[in-house]
Order: sequence, then C-alpha cells, then structure tokens
Amino acid sequence: MIIFVFLFMSFILSCHSALNDSISIPICPESFSCPNFATFKYPFYNVTDARCGLIKVQCNSEGGEIQIGEKRYEIVGKFDSSSSVTIRNITLEKLVNHTSCEALMNNFTSPNPLLYSISIAPFLTLFKCTKNTSYAYFNQPNYNSHNTCKNYNFYYDDHSVSNATVPSDLPRTCEVVQLPMIGGSVFSYHTTTIFSLLSSRFPSISISLTRSCEKCHNKGGRCHANKGQFQCFCDKTETGRHLMPVILLLGNLSSPSIFVALTILIFINNDIYRTLSALGAGTVMILFIIILCLKKKYRWGEKAEYNVNVEIFLKNQEFLAPKRYSYSQIKKMTNSFEVKLGQGGFGSVYRGELSGGNLVAVKILSELKGNGKDFVNEVASVGRTCHVNIV
Repeated sequence: MIIFVFLFMSFILSCHSALNDSISIPICPESFSCPNFATFKYPFYNVTDARCGLIKVQCNSEGGEIQIGEKRYEIVGKFDSSSSVTIRNITLEKLVNHTSCEALMNNFTSPNPLLYSISIAPFLTLFKCTKNTSYAYFNQPNYNSHNTCKNYNFYYDDHSVSNATVPSDLPRTCEVVQLPMIGGSVFSYHTTTIFSLLSSRFPSISISLTRSCEKCHNKGGRCHANKGQFQCFCDKTETGRHLMPVILLLGNLSSPSIFVALTILIFINNDIYRTLSALGAGTVMILFIIILCLKKKYRWGEKAEYNVNVEIFLKNQEFLAPKRYSYSQIKKMTNSFEVKLGQGGFGSVYRGELSGGNLVAVKILSELKGNGKDFVNEVASVGRTCHVNIV
C-alpha cells in the first residue's frame, strides 16, 4: 500500500508539473509600435514566441510587414489602437497589372477560424467554377463573367460586388473567392473588366476574435490553437490566483475494514477541465488496479481459510481412510466428465472408472461456501455410506 501511495503521488505531481509547463507563457509586452504607425496590441505581436499573439508584425525602419497565415503583407497604414489595419500585397499588385489569372486564385480567408476571423472592405466576391459547370443562376443580366482562364470561369454580380448573395444550391464545382477591390469604384457592365476592379491594397482589414478567444483574452489569457484544438494560456502572474482543492476518495473496497482515502491539494489554473480530465483518467485506472488487487487478496484469504477447514476435517476423520485424487486423475477416470449421471446438491455427478475396473460416481462441487462447509458435509455423508463403489 505504501508503494501505491508513492506511485499515485508521483503520478499526480508529474501531471500537475506537466500541465503547469504547458499553460504558462513568457512575459509578453502589452503593446508595441512600428515607425509611422499607431500602437499595436493583442492579437498582434512582434516577439519570437508565437504564444504572445495571433498575427505577427515585423517592424522595420520604413514601417513594417504583417504575416497572416503563410503570406506576408506590407503595412500601409494604422491610425488608431484598434485591430484594423491597411495592408498591401505587392505580389498581387504585379499579377493584377499583368492581368494574370493567378491573381483570381488568391482567396483571402482567415487562416485560423478557431481563433479569429478577418473581414476586408471593400471586397469583390467572385464565383470560381470549373469549365464544365453549367449553372443558370449566372445567366442573370446583372452577372458578368471572365472566361479566359485555363481551367476556370469566374462570375460576379456587377451591381452588388461586395454584397453578392451566395446561392444555397451553389454547385460543388464552384467556390467563393473574395479579393480586395478599389474603394468607391463605380463601373459599367459593358466597359469594366474584372482586373480593373481589383486592388493590391486592402483598405481596411479588421481582426475579430472568436467568442472563446475573446473570453480567454478578457480573463488575462491568450488564445492558441494546437493540432486543431483551442487552448487558453494564462500569464504566470495569473496562475496563482486560481487555486482549487481536489479531494480524491478511493472508495470503500471489498471490506468495511479496507478504506483508502487520499486528500490532495492540487493547484489548478484557468484550464480546469483539461487538468481534471488528465487526473480523472489516471485515477480511474489506479482505482481499477486497486480493486483487482484487493479482490484477489480477499479471495486468497477465503481460499486459505477454506483449505484450513478442510484439512482439519480430514485429519479428524482418519477412520474414513479418505484417498485423494488430483484433478487430472479425476478427469482421466471420468473421460473428461463425458457421462453425467445426475445433478446433486451443490454440483453434478459423473460416471467414472478406476484403474482396477471399478465403476465409481464422481461428484464435482460447483457452488462452495467460503469456509468449505459444503465439501466437509459431502465427505462426511458419503463416508457414512457403505458401498463397494464408494472410494
């Protein structure tokens, strides 16, 4: 039992230590500045540890760059402390100037919808469909198309380019593409080309935290996504404020005299559910092992008591001259219990034959009381019977 307590405590402490290591984060600056721009705050960050923010900003002497997903954009303007910023994509600008179809493939979406969403204004909504797609919806008078690309046709509503309705029955061979467009542009259905609407500058990029991420941030934590799972990290200064005593009672096992109770004070931070899940899984496993061990021990004690009672009886009944047979001998003389003669009290009776040819009846007790009284009574009853086939 002492070994178990030691192992259990080691398990708890290792879990607690591992969880604390995973939830603590380095000290992150509340804000930072790049030349010529207003102050940046969370979710932006400019340090090497990505856990300090969601969108990385690299400042330089002329301003800075912003990284959204795997793409980098030049920061053009930031005029207040909000999460809105104006950016520019030089690669997109070159593609638009050369009327390259590749410019229409650069769909701008939030790289991590678990943590935040990105909205751009104004933007052009395009429907990119494979060449063999036939969809009557795009035959409306207000829809224009661009059909010169190799594998795709592009459709857009020239009357409401930014607020185009996405049809509920849009074919699977089509997808929605959103790209920045020139602000305040007014164009004609007959004269405007799709590239004349596009802009390499994103006039207004707004970052909106998801509800879970915003709740985490308001409590002093920082959001993070790990393998598709949302996580909330707490500052080291906040960890000590959230203490919770957890009492683990390992139940009344097998006997009223056996009771194991462990009271452990576990320091749990904001991520309470994850901590309890880790501890709960280990606790259930340990409880299962304890029950098996105690049950086996209890049965062994009963078996020992039973053997003692039987041995005492046989010793006191020497006049019966009882002869012992092993289970393998019994199995052999009954031909593996082939012929069943009947059912007696607490067991079945089988036909057997001794090596000398004598036929015998073999009774197998299947329902024993813990102290061996059944066996004792059966032997005493048979011993008082005088018959040639009773051995």
